Amino acid sequence: MNAIPERPIALLSPLVEERDALFHRLTDVEAHVIGTLPVTTGKLEGHSVALAESGVGKVASAAIATLIAKSFDCRAIVVCGVAGGIDPALAIGDVVIADRLIQHDYGHLTNQGIRNFRPGVPPIGEARDRIAFDLSPELLMRIGGVVKDIKLPPLPPDLGVETERPPRIAFGPIVSGDQFINSEEVRERLRRDHAALAVEMEGAAVAQATELIGIPCIVIRSLSDLAGADSHLDFPKFLRAVAPAAAEVVTRIVSVL
Repeated sequence: MNAIPERPIALLSPLVEERDALFHRLTDVEAHVIGTLPVTTGKLEGHSVALAESGVGKVASAAIATLIAKSFDCRAIVVCGVAGGIDPALAIGDVVIADRLIQHDYGHLTNQGIRNFRPGVPPIGEARDRIAFDLSPELLMRIGGVVKDIKLPPLPPDLGVETERPPRIAFGPIVSGDQFINSEEVRERLRRDHAALAVEMEGAAVAQATELIGIPCIVIRSLSDLAGADSHLDFPKFLRAVAPAAAEVVTRIVSVL
């Protein structure tokens, strides 16, 4: 009997630098075009994957996640790239794996601020149940089991960053929105309102799409900046340096997805 082909895992990265950190790890590479979207299929640690650059922002990432998942009958989607750190205990070079994803810019905006709602639900009234997209405890446990002994690469010394400890992996909430955060005030609000560890512009929108499709979304982000007053300077400086750390974690977890 012929073996049933393995359903691939979709790997999405918003930026080409993040995509390249994964691309260089693939074997058996083949190029495809779905509509106008270039997609690379291949093997990562022996597992079938379909890799694409999603572009930046919630609409671009959700649309491409849906396209690639349905076109290749993917069994999971992994969003891999960089993010801004929110938790002051974290540092540039650390990796955050999302246990929950929240769209911090979706909701009811008043003079007192934003009241978050679950995306897709009309943002009117007081209903605020289930604003997050949660990763299943069973999948979290499997991922935790295979990343516990990873030693992340240190930041290159020529970047001039003094660190008191080596980079580490943390599990916790990641928030997504269509803004690049360059504000200490917003950083503190996201930490206070959502206990967020990191902020980026795609993950929770992809999770909204994959929930409808019926497959899991795993978001893995290495911290390129700390989402504060200097984030516009730190992001381009550290993008290429930290992207491989997230790719290393993805390489480790494909065996349990």
